[in-house]
Amino acid sequence: MGLPDGVVPSAESNANAAFLRVPTGQAFVRCLLPVALTGGTTMTYTAWMETRQADFERAVEAWRGSSWDGTVLHGTLGNDLKPWTESLRGAEVMATVRAVDEPPTITNSEHPLLRRVLTETWDRDTLLSWFPGPLPLAIRVRVDRHWSVERGEGMVAALGKGGWRFGSPGRSVFVDVLTDPLQRPAGEYLGELLANAPEVPRDQSLHVPTAVDITHAFWVETVADGRSQHDFYAHVVRQGTALSLGAFYSDPGDHKWALHVLRSVRHHV
Repeated sequence: MGLPDGVVPSAESNANAAFLRVPTGQAFVRCLLPVALTGGTTMTYTAWMETRQADFERAVEAWRGSSWDGTVLHGTLGNDLKPWTESLRGAEVMATVRAVDEPPTITNSEHPLLRRVLTETWDRDTLLSWFPGPLPLAIRVRVDRHWSVERGEGMVAALGKGGWRFGSPGRSVFVDVLTDPLQRPAGEYLGELLANAPEVPRDQSLHVPTAVDITHAFWVETVADGRSQHDFYAHVVRQGTALSLGAFYSDPGDHKWALHVLRSVRHHV
């Protein structure tokens, strides 16, 4: 996080500092705030804790000296935390320095929600889906109530009128949910979706029917901005609904990646 919520940027407010005193007289210490996620993952916020002036001076002195490890500080949280909608700014917290080369770690709070944030294990995919920047791991993203797909490691996410887009250098994915108001069977609906699709050789297509859905894909090589590009188009169709997917990549070897994305599609009742 940049600055504490409500702090107006100024020449004196360095968002990268370990300690921050602002013109209003408030004093803040940068802290770590770990959140346990399913799958053995931990997400750590870097947040600010507002302290009393005496505690701020004690913390600075400990950092400069030899007594930093084990330092305990009390104060209030200086930031709200996304994606929780209830304001956590101002919640009383305790932080402890766990290692000599680390900021203090917020370990306890009497605020009911913040105590849950600190002590409970949260669903990894749900929580990380709120962060559009590149993540160091793949997560499952809900496209809507019933459809989900994998967002790959290192991919940036964006939501527009055409659905979700995930992108990283040399790779991009577009996914959208389509609805058939006529509630036709999967095969009939797929026929309409492919009405304007190009003819491709058999070895450039995939068709997998099951008892409940049909997965269909085809791929072609195109030229974009003067460069060769591989376009992979797919639908997973059920009665009355379909997930539409497009994967685009520059390296021919990424065809396996496009198939992996398609196979990651799930329908949830």
